[in-house]
Amino acid sequence: MDTKWVQEAAKLEKSGIDFVMVSVFSIKGSTPREIGARMLVTQHATYGTVGGGHLEWKAIAKAREKLSEKDSQTSTEDYPLGATLGQCCGGFVTLLFESVLQSPLTIAIFGAGHVGRAIVHCLENIPCHLIWVDSRQDEFPTQVSDKVTTKISDYPVDEVADMPANTFYLVLTHNHQLDLELTEAVIKRNDAAFIGVIGSQTKSARFRHKLANKGFTQAQIDQMHCPMGEHNLRSKQPGEIAISVLSQLLKVRASQHTKASLAMPVK
Repeated sequence: MDTKWVQEAAKLEKSGIDFVMVSVFSIKGSTPREIGARMLVTQHATYGTVGGGHLEWKAIAKAREKLSEKDSQTSTEDYPLGATLGQCCGGFVTLLFESVLQSPLTIAIFGAGHVGRAIVHCLENIPCHLIWVDSRQDEFPTQVSDKVTTKISDYPVDEVADMPANTFYLVLTHNHQLDLELTEAVIKRNDAAFIGVIGSQTKSARFRHKLANKGFTQAQIDQMHCPMGEHNLRSKQPGEIAISVLSQLLKVRASQHTKASLAMPVK
C-alpha cells in the first residue's frame, strides 16, 4: 500500500495548509481501490487517489466543501458505483473524510535587518505564512523558505492595506518615523491580531504621545506592544530578541485561541 501520503501530510502540516484526508473506509463488490487507499485534498491540489473518475470528482468536491466551511467533523459518505456515478464497477464504496484544519498564522514583518532575519530564521519550523517587507532589496537573503513572501516596497506603509485580517505585525525597520507611520496604518485597520514595535521605553513613550496627539484613543494605542518581546527577556542580540518576540507572539496567540474557544456556543 502506498504510504507516501504520510510524508505529504507532514509537509502540509509544516506549511500550515488545511487539508482533508479522504480514505476508502469500506467496500462491497467490485471497486477501483482497496480499503485504506487515501487521497489528500487541499483547496488547490490533491495527492493520491481513491479510484478516479466521477467518484473521485465527487470526493474532491465534498472535501473542498468541508475546507470552505471549516468543518472539522469526521464524516463518511456512501457512493454506489453504478449508473449514477457513471462508473461500471457496480460495487459500493464508503469514504471517510477527516479534516486537518490548522489555525492560520500570518506574520507581517517590516524590516529585513539583523533582527528581522533572526525572526524569520526562528519561524522556519513553525506552520505560518510570512510576509516580509522592506524598501532595501539588498537586505533580503538570497534564498528564503517557501513560506516567506518577500515584498520590496518604496513605501512599506502601502503594503499594510493588502494584509489579511488577524495578521500579526512586527515593525522593526531602520527608520523611527517609518515605524510610527506603519503603526498608525495598522491601528487604523482595526483588525490586527498583534502589533509589535521594536524599540526602547523612550521610543514607546514618544510614539504613545504622538499617537494621542493624532487623535488615537487609549484603547487603540494600547494595542501597540513597544518594546515588543518578553519584558523579562531583554537583550541587544538579534537571536535573543527574536526568541523573546516570538515567545510573546505565541503567548498572545494561545490566549486568543483560549478566548475564542470559551466564546463558542455549546452544541
